[in-house]
Amino acid sequence: MTYDSDALNASIKAAIAEANDDLRALSMSIHGKPELAWEEHHAHDVLTAYMEKQEGFVVERKICQLDTAWRASFGSEGPLIGFCSEMDALPGIGHACGHNLIAIAGCAAAIGVARALREHKLPGRVVLLGTPAEESGGGKCLMLERGAFDGMDACLMVHPGPRGNGAAAMTSTCRTGVTVAYSGRSAHAGGAPEKGINALDAAVQGYVNVSTLRQQLPTTTRVHGIIAGGEHWAPNAIPASSKLLYGIRAPSAKDLAPLIPRVLACFASGALATGCTYTTDGESLYLDLQQNGNLTDAFRSFTEAESGSEGYAVPREFPTFGSTDFGNVSYIMPGFHPMFFLPDAHPEEFPHSSSFAEAASTLSAHKAALQAAEGIAVVGLRVLVDEQFRKATRKQWEANMAAANAEEAVARIRELLPVSKEPIKGGFCSCDH
Repeated sequence: MTYDSDALNASIKAAIAEANDDLRALSMSIHGKPELAWEEHHAHDVLTAYMEKQEGFVVERKICQLDTAWRASFGSEGPLIGFCSEMDALPGIGHACGHNLIAIAGCAAAIGVARALREHKLPGRVVLLGTPAEESGGGKCLMLERGAFDGMDACLMVHPGPRGNGAAAMTSTCRTGVTVAYSGRSAHAGGAPEKGINALDAAVQGYVNVSTLRQQLPTTTRVHGIIAGGEHWAPNAIPASSKLLYGIRAPSAKDLAPLIPRVLACFASGALATGCTYTTDGESLYLDLQQNGNLTDAFRSFTEAESGSEGYAVPREFPTFGSTDFGNVSYIMPGFHPMFFLPDAHPEEFPHSSSFAEAASTLSAHKAALQAAEGIAVVGLRVLVDEQFRKATRKQWEANMAAANAEEAVARIRELLPVSKEPIKGGFCSCDH
């Protein structure tokens, strides 16, 4: 039996259709209780409880030394396909990135593939990972380092987007972030200003320097940030401490690497001009997506056959300056990360807006998420049961990585901005949608 038989696809569709009501309840439960990065305890609990009820799945909670990461595994032999369920929300605006939909889409895809394998007695393994902290902290980065993705032949997930065509192979930028902490010396601003070393001036100077630098940067790069640390400042006291929080983005790791020293020089000059000392702490490096053309074509073929029209644009029709830690996954194995549109989203509203959070709770959004889940399930099943397709997918990934030729650039970025191995809470959105 081949991957594209009516019987195999029917098994996937039937499994997802039967799960519809439960998945809708899961989505609304997660949407109604939004949790920030590393704090997705409710989502972790309800998703793992649901997957524990699915036939043939073994569920592990709190994996990779992370309290909200989890794994649901099916099968014991054969090739391995992975899916991801994101869970975290955004400060103040809840699930404005639609991770409630991503969470259930991962579940739907996993149970759909498992049903097809089980009913048709085919070898193959499925792993669904609950991946925390996409918005801030890079949960997938840590999970990669700690072995959660080991052995996968490919990994797939979906993401909601604005009204219009979806993007079968959305692009993303390479992104890192930095916290700059300036230290000076406090003094009375009126009585003895000469005794002070003004850390706020250092931050202002660093901020202005970056603003000046932007004029000479390519239009495809982004450097943006804020001044922080002023909770205890007063007009009559010279601030002894301040912080800058910055995101730095470029189309690829090779574009990002030479940009970072120029930005760091802006921060250093702020310290030099004021006499402050300073430290820099890097955030998780989010690599640019290496979308797999083989998986993209298979997804588009299925979704267009289902819808009877072109529902998903090719990458050049949907460039995005957002970033995702799934890019790191796509550097390690064949990856696929399409974007599906929400029919009731405002046409001019993208993720990370309050109206998008509302749209992510609608029934039409739920239906769109499950349709996208069907697509990645069909593609994932093909990876498992069609050896030639699996080999071609791997070959495509190897060609992508050879063209990217990014190993030296990635190493350089990590040398310039080393990252803590432990989860980092706080800061601001790493994905920068």
